[in-house]
Amino acid sequence: MIIRSAVLEGHVAPGDQEAFDHSMRTHVLPAIRSYPRLRDVRLRKLAVPEAGAPDVYMIFDLYFDSLADMDAALASETRQVVRKAIAENMAAFQGRVYHLVFNEDT
Repeated sequence: MIIRSAVLEGHVAPGDQEAFDHSMRTHVLPAIRSYPRLRDVRLRKLAVPEAGAPDVYMIFDLYFDSLADMDAALASETRQVVRKAIAENMAAFQGRVYHLVFNEDT
């Protein structure tokens, strides 16, 4: 199993968090779910940070059966639609977004 994690490292102003989180759940997650060959997507929001840990606000985990499936999804036309949906909903987020790809042995 391949997991591509999109890490949102930064913050959302306290007054904007509820609307931002709702937007991620109701607009961005459904857009991501449209990726071809995607097995699952999960959204995780930090509950309790460890002292000295990076300022991670939330993580999207995209699950694929293989690197080839992930690459096909990222090369698809669907990705451009998804990227647009993400961009339209990120105004309240201050920080950086980066990706990590994990190989999960089950």
